[in-house]
Amino acid sequence: MHRHPSQNQAPLEARASATTGRAPRVAIESSTGRTISIAGREFLFFGGCSYLALAQDPRVVAALCAAAARHGISSGASRETTGNVFEHEALERELAQALELEDALLLPEGATANLALGESLEGEFPLALVDGESHPTVAMAARLGSPKVEAFASAAGPIDRIRSTEGDVAIWTDGVFPSSGREAALKELLASLAPGRGCLIVDDCHGFGVRGARGRGSLEACGINDPRLIVTGTLSKALGTYGGFVAGTRRRIAAVRERSSLYLCTTPLAPPLAAAARSALSILVCDTDRLAAYRGSVREFRNRLGAIGVPLKPLEFPVVAFELDPPERMRRVHEAAMNEAVCLPLIHYAGGGPDGFFRIVWNAAHTRADLERLVDVLRRALESA
Repeated sequence: MHRHPSQNQAPLEARASATTGRAPRVAIESSTGRTISIAGREFLFFGGCSYLALAQDPRVVAALCAAAARHGISSGASRETTGNVFEHEALERELAQALELEDALLLPEGATANLALGESLEGEFPLALVDGESHPTVAMAARLGSPKVEAFASAAGPIDRIRSTEGDVAIWTDGVFPSSGREAALKELLASLAPGRGCLIVDDCHGFGVRGARGRGSLEACGINDPRLIVTGTLSKALGTYGGFVAGTRRRIAAVRERSSLYLCTTPLAPPLAAAARSALSILVCDTDRLAAYRGSVREFRNRLGAIGVPLKPLEFPVVAFELDPPERMRRVHEAAMNEAVCLPLIHYAGGGPDGFFRIVWNAAHTRADLERLVDVLRRALESA
């Protein structure tokens, strides 16, 4: 019997403390776009979030190395003192242009992007409404920005609550939820706000680079553009590098820059990583054939897994997440695959039940031979477990 990862679970820390039998954390010794090495043994790998396989792309690595030669590893100070470099400002301009928003601001990484935005909103929105399945830092950020925070579970939830509220409302949500296989109803959420009032904040860590006709993210996929939209994101998933960003109107980005201690008082993204992210973003923007080919391979990946009985959600996304009953069966499938040098991550994370779930990922470096190997190993593991 298959079970999908359940929604609205207890907080991650509570689930982790109640879990027994969790596999020990392992140390990956080396990796390619397709494989990892653990304790001297190589495994075909179907995990992580490097959807476009840019972390090992020679162009991205070369950009990183060249910037390290120019700047060293760290700028050594906050950007508003002496730590600002050309790569930071250029990447911000290029991110804003790609997202078709007025401005963007870099943060050290994706989680701090949410928190820095929350700091800057303090007192502006009396009520924040948060999709209950969003990344934990989304709710944390909402609490920084608003005195009252409430969770909702559907697009209809905010509409009724907003109608009964005086003052502006901030709606916070992820753009896409890979573990449960759904996308946020962004158009409906935006329409629920009073005309010209409130804001819709979209954590698009998983959508940027993958969703939308050109890979520009969830806003492009939903066909929306509005000054009340704010996007946060990471450079560590589809772009395969590191860092976070907030993007929106010039006024909104100026407020984050002026009010956020997480921005003002931290050493910024390492210049070599900013240069690497610029290279990865350029590949996303310019190489449209690459993205189209990847989307075709994602469809084949999902179709092949569905054909052997793996449950699929309707959203076409490079992540297939599922659970099995009883929980011991998941461990048997995982171990059987590992014995054949195929790593199918069995993880404990937000969006899944207390016994963990499989999160199998297809990235742009995987080959047709990899798919055949995955399907063969997983089919036999499911049949024997």
